[in-house]
This record gives sequence, C-alpha cells and structure tokens, in this order.
Amino acid sequence: MSITSEELNYLIWRYLQEAGHEVSALALQEETRLLEFDEMFKEHIPIGTLVNLVQKGILYTESELLVRYDGEVAPVDKEHYEKDFTLVQALEVDKQRFPELVASGRFALARDSEENKEHEVKAEDEQKEGEDSFIKTLQCIQTFPPGFVSQWNPKNPSMFAWGQKDSSAAVVLYREDQGTWDIQEKFILTHPTTSDKPNEVTCMEWSPSGESLLTGVENGELRLWSAQGKLQNILSYHMAPVVCIKWNPDQTHVLTCDVDNVTIVWNALSGTALQRFNFKEADMSESLGVDITWIDQDKFAIPGLQGSIMIFNIGVNKPMGKLMGHTKTLTTLSYNESNKLLLSASDDLTLRVWRGGNINSAHVFYGHSQSITYAQWVNDDIIISTSMDSTVCLWSLKCNTAIATATISGLPNFTGLLSPDKTKFAVGTMDGEVMVYDVEKLLLKLEEMGGSTKVAHNPLSIPVLGDYQSSNEGSYVVHLCWNQESDELSVSYSLDKVVVLSVR
Repeated sequence: MSITSEELNYLIWRYLQEAGHEVSALALQEETRLLEFDEMFKEHIPIGTLVNLVQKGILYTESELLVRYDGEVAPVDKEHYEKDFTLVQALEVDKQRFPELVASGRFALARDSEENKEHEVKAEDEQKEGEDSFIKTLQCIQTFPPGFVSQWNPKNPSMFAWGQKDSSAAVVLYREDQGTWDIQEKFILTHPTTSDKPNEVTCMEWSPSGESLLTGVENGELRLWSAQGKLQNILSYHMAPVVCIKWNPDQTHVLTCDVDNVTIVWNALSGTALQRFNFKEADMSESLGVDITWIDQDKFAIPGLQGSIMIFNIGVNKPMGKLMGHTKTLTTLSYNESNKLLLSASDDLTLRVWRGGNINSAHVFYGHSQSITYAQWVNDDIIISTSMDSTVCLWSLKCNTAIATATISGLPNFTGLLSPDKTKFAVGTMDGEVMVYDVEKLLLKLEEMGGSTKVAHNPLSIPVLGDYQSSNEGSYVVHLCWNQESDELSVSYSLDKVVVLSVR
C-alpha cells in the first residue's frame, strides 16, 4: 500500500476546506494540481478521510506493541491498555521502536553542545507538563435506550429523565455507589400517536423547583408531568416539532418554540396559551432561530425576521424592543442576570452582547468561520462558544477579542454545554466524539498571568480534561446535559444509546 505526495496534498486540501481554513486551502491549491484530483476523486472520498487515515495509523502503531517480532502475542500490559490511543502516545511508541540517531562528540553540531543545557532543561519541563495534561478517556457508567434528549432534575440529583424514540419519555430514580447506578424506580411518560410513525420526544425541561417535567414531541404536543410520572396537563397548539422549552424564574409561565418558529407563552398552572408569535413568512425556508430566553419573570426575547431579536412582555403583543445586528438564523440567546447583558449568537458567524435600553450591540465578536452552535456566559467578562468550524473560543468583554481557543479533530462541533458550576465545557462532534475542556484550570492560569488583558494578542490554549468516543460509526452527538454537581454528563446520539459519563 502506498500514497503519493500529490494524493496526500489532496487529502490535506480537503481537510483544510472541511475545517473552514479557506485561505490556507487556496494557497495550497495555487501551488499544486489539486483541482485535477478533485474532478476525479471528490465523489469517492468522504468527509473526514484524512483524520480517519491518521486515526487508523495511530491504531496500527499501537497494535504493533501487541505482537512480538516472532509473531507471538505479547504479554498483557495493563498499564498501557488503560491509556487512550493518541497521536502523542503513538509517536512515543514509534520512537521507542526506531530511536532517532543523535549526533554526539565531535560529530555534534555546535548549537547542540553543552552550552545549550538550559534549553534541554526547558524541554524536559515542557515534557513533564505534557505528561500532566495527558487526555484521559471518560468512563461510561450507565446507558439507556436511544433518544434525542435527556435532563437531570435540578433539585433531586438522583432523578434523571430522557426522551425515547418510541413516543415516550422515562424518569428514573437511582442510587449511585462508587460510580455504579442502581435504578430504584422507573416511570414511563407516554405520548399517544395516531399513526404508525413514532412520535419521538424532541425536547424536555424540568421546572426550576424540579416538581414538574414538560416534554415536547414531533407533532407539537406538550405534556406536563409530575416528578413521579403523573400526567398533569396537555398543552396543544404547536403544529410542528417543539425544539425549545424555557420556564420563567417563578415557574408560572413557560415559553416554547417549534421548527416553524412559532413561539407560544403558556400559563403553566392552567395550560392555557396566552400569546402566540409567528413572524416567519409563508415563502421563507430559512429558520429564524432555535433558541429563546427569559430576561425576567415577565419579559422574554425571541428570534425575529432578518436576524432581529424581539423583546416582549407577557400579555402585550406589541414588542417593547427590537435589536438589529445579526443577519441570519439565531442559534443562542442567553441573559446574564448578574451584569444585565444579553448574549446572542448566529449563523452569520458573530456573537453580540446587548445592553438594556440600547438597540445597538455593545460588543461584536468575529472569529468563527462557520455557524456558531452554542454560546454561554462563563462570568461577567468571559463568554465561551463553539462552532461548526470545529473550534472552541473564549471571548473577553474587556479585551473585545478571543483570549483562548481550541480545535477538535477538524470535524464540525454539533453541540456544546457549559457545566452548572462553570468549570467544565463539553463539546459533541459529528463523528460521535465528546471532548470536555477544563475551564477552571484556564481561568486560574489567566488569573496567574494578570487577567484577560495580558493575553489579548496571544490567545491561550484551552486545556482538555477528557474525551469519549462512540463505538457506533456514523453516530453523531445530538444533545448534552450536565448534572447539577457538574461531575456527570449525559450524551444523546443519533444512532446510539444515551450514555452517562463520569467527569470527575
């Protein structure tokens, strides 16, 4: 088996395009015959081929350790098996099998002589730092039947709910002992369907008190359940799959949105629809947005036409404000109660921060090259976001720029979620990988360096806490959810079971 330099260049060029590095791809294209290869191979080489080949190469390098030179299976090395297969580890294995020739004595270069011992000491320190940041594999401690969404009860840490693909959701009460779940009780929440096609659960949300759970399904029906699985009410008005549910702080009202961008305000006590908003025009194919948010217990923000953000009060159908700036679908709306600022993100590749009483955004962040899939406040100064361009970025209001970045395997990040304690950030990718970043460690490093202003022109790298890879090929991450203690993460896949990961 062999690969030519031109074929390798083509794979690298494809990778640069898939990762959104258009300028780099164009520069490589100008100096090679890539367009000729593209005409011949573009329909035969799938997305992510370069990454896939590199991963197989890492696996091959690791597998060499399992067989001795005489063809016999090598003795089991438990310590080695417990480590994850990574590029760094594969290179280290290859280095051990085929060590580099090092010049010494009179054959050594002058700059490699003893006068450079300080450089060697520095390299050793960097190596130790690399060993300390070894990426661990997150442990799966529980699995549930396939579903698109899951939620932990905000008040009862031992109560977990997930939506299934058979027109039902389930709630379990469990007891955890040394990382093992013991299911004590299970309640099935059924959404009847009148057709042969399953009415899959598309979203769910616990009330702030944890006493009620609202579930939404593909046909638009919403059902309110008690924590013990008793049906309390049926909310019928949506005619399309519900994609977002938000309770107001005093849990007297619920805000819901569907894929047709119909937004409804409900009285949570009676199940009555109080207001209905539908700005989307009949001939429009593009979604206005996929997120909504409460600003206080009576005021809320929803997507409007042409990337606008509409601010309403309960009971008043005329908007009290209209924020203009974005030009495409809104993907995130998040209000910070501490600094009284509204964060928004969009498919126009920007994040914006809005102050009350001002129709113009106070901050605009540019840097992502593809649609932003998630954004959230870390604190009053810092925002974290992730995008389909496979990057994670931290932004500072003080610096008005990115202060830390990370890139994941070159594949699109479909979803992200900041932990409740704001110390960890999880990202789910197109190839089923879940990467968890150590936000707490990054913030401590920023503090030691004197604050975000010290790295405004040289963004830091976000440290990785651990990762997990689905074994089901072709299954991508569709939903993430942290428990309230921020030490367990549930992951929903398109073609796989719901898994619970330990992130301790």
